[in-house]
Amino acid sequence: MSTNWNNDPAVQLALEDARIRRGIWISACIWMPLFLLAAGGFLFFLGDVVFDFGNGGTIFLLVVLGILAVLFGFQGFQSVLDLAGKPAEVTGWVSRRWARSDSFVMRSHYIRLDSHIFRIDRVFHADVQEGDYISVRYYPHSAVVIHVEKAPIPEGETPPPPSRARR
Repeated sequence: MSTNWNNDPAVQLALEDARIRRGIWISACIWMPLFLLAAGGFLFFLGDVVFDFGNGGTIFLLVVLGILAVLFGFQGFQSVLDLAGKPAEVTGWVSRRWARSDSFVMRSHYIRLDSHIFRIDRVFHADVQEGDYISVRYYPHSAVVIHVEKAPIPEGETPPPPSRARR
């Protein structure tokens, strides 16, 4: 009898973890260079404004580059911190699940577990319903879910009332 590695849960979990980690690497490779460019431009033009080198630095340019540096840095450092750290795990009730288009071509899926909001793969999103008690393994800085599984409900605990969020 031959076994297929596609049916091995440990292999599937490792493949899913590698896929999510690859996405975090891609995010770091996109956002960190943009952060470095924006921060470098900010510092260059800040020196130009402060020391009056005559390179055309303006306060408006400093504000725009500063805002871009903060936005790019926020995204980039989340990815870098997740790559350097270890995944976390939390267990709780799913109080809400939803999907939205973050851009014209990508649809992202989310769940709220107690006070945490996670971005979740569409396959896991289909398996999770509001009111489920689940265990979530995720990267803590970017809140990207690696794995979800239903957990046993602790003794004496009851599910929260259904949310009244608009559908």
